[in-house]
Amino acid sequence: MVGGATIMSAGGTCGVFDPSDTPDLYYKDIMRSGKNLNNPKLAKILAENSKKGLLKLQDYGFLLDQKGLDPSRMIKEAEGHSHPRGYLDRREGLGFCHGLGGALIRNGVDFRPETVICKLLTNCSRVVGALGLSLATGDYLLFNAKVTLLASGGLGAIYRVTTNSKILTGDGYAMAWDVGAELVDMEMVQFLPMAFPYPKSREGLNIGMCSLFGPGVKLYNRLGERYMEKYDPERKEFSTRDTVARANYTEIKEGRGTDNRTIIVDPREHDPSILKRFQTTHPHIYSMLKEVFGERAALWEEPFEAIPSQHFFMGGVIIDENCQTGIPGLFAVGEVSGGVHGANRLAGSALAEIFVFGDIAGEKAALWSKKEKLVPPEEAEVKEEIDRLEGIFTVPRGGVRPFEAKRAIQNIMWDNFGPVRDKEGMKKALAGLKSIQENDFPRLTLGSHQNKYNRERMEAVEAGLMIKTAIFVARAAFSREESRGSHYRPDFPVLDDEQWLRNTVLRKGANGEVDISYKHVSVKPAA
Repeated sequence: MVGGATIMSAGGTCGVFDPSDTPDLYYKDIMRSGKNLNNPKLAKILAENSKKGLLKLQDYGFLLDQKGLDPSRMIKEAEGHSHPRGYLDRREGLGFCHGLGGALIRNGVDFRPETVICKLLTNCSRVVGALGLSLATGDYLLFNAKVTLLASGGLGAIYRVTTNSKILTGDGYAMAWDVGAELVDMEMVQFLPMAFPYPKSREGLNIGMCSLFGPGVKLYNRLGERYMEKYDPERKEFSTRDTVARANYTEIKEGRGTDNRTIIVDPREHDPSILKRFQTTHPHIYSMLKEVFGERAALWEEPFEAIPSQHFFMGGVIIDENCQTGIPGLFAVGEVSGGVHGANRLAGSALAEIFVFGDIAGEKAALWSKKEKLVPPEEAEVKEEIDRLEGIFTVPRGGVRPFEAKRAIQNIMWDNFGPVRDKEGMKKALAGLKSIQENDFPRLTLGSHQNKYNRERMEAVEAGLMIKTAIFVARAAFSREESRGSHYRPDFPVLDDEQWLRNTVLRKGANGEVDISYKHVSVKPAA
């Protein structure tokens, strides 16, 4: 509960609380933001249950910020929303983790910390558990279960720069694909415009949208140009997050960034009341600004530097309204699942999604487990996976270290599958990823062969799943010859509903290859 994406969040979620708002209006906003690639059934479930999902946290002992549901505390300027429906908890993501984590402990849930899951296990095409590896002991752990629920989060760590925890390596997508689950819209990766560029321990962490700093904030490149005027002459810095992220990325990549490869944020023209609100609602960002750039920058008295950063992933495992994946015994929920957000996610809808669908997934998985018998995994499958891993863990030194393979993947993904993608860059990058998979991974080796607390063993597992997930993203992005939502290609710069109002679907082929197909969207495009 305290190591994934939730703890990293600023605590912003949303629900239909305002008297002038309705679930249907929220639904239309979700579909409009997702450029109609969303699964409309899932989008409607989120819209209709967003308020209930947030309020139900109180059943688990989490005390909502009592001022938070007052209309004066609703975030009216949340990007993409037509009505005020944002709830921002002053305890941020950590507050949700404490509340839900406490409920798990009180209900006697068995935790297995310091454990990485290596593979989902099957019996006659049914998922019956998973194989894990203990970092503490070096032992393999066999989890046999009537039902398995994937809640493994996103894939931020396949990128060099991300707002996410470094443990979010996209494991769930690769493991689900391995057992036959279908993946949808794997090209749809969301980036935030402004994150900390340094030090390394802070790189990629979210600074916030321009709107956070008030209407007077301006973005400049090293030439002193207020460049947003050319990317969105009307809205400038207050354009959509994908447009501003794309602009910041382009300015840096084309050599107009600072010597630190950053852009410049100038918040000096501001309303003191907005600064005061910022200090109250975003204390962690305020303290990090002070730590990294100094007190004057934290008080908006001088400019500071920023870079774009990978933030969220809209694609994922295909699920139905019950969070079932189509593979018997396997459910998925949260960022590892796809279809809710389409081509771009609305602000605040990530936490709302896990509150709503987490409740559904838990209930439906429990009902499934009551009617099913416990079936053991196939022994040959378990042995094959352990033998494969032991082959890596015991290979003589001198090959490619796991951290080197991970770094190579991250660099390729950031440079070629970031906010801006083009055919030639993606073509070369795909070849680079395949080379890593085919040439580097057979030579993967550890610096130490000890079993206990050998982090490289965990990194070797992660790297093997990362490369698969990176190739999923790359294949899907290369195939979509248009620009839609978070997917932007200067060689195909416009949205093309006639040809591309369809979902990209990936599945495992008969010989282990990545098969790609398309599913036409039936929903009528939102006005």
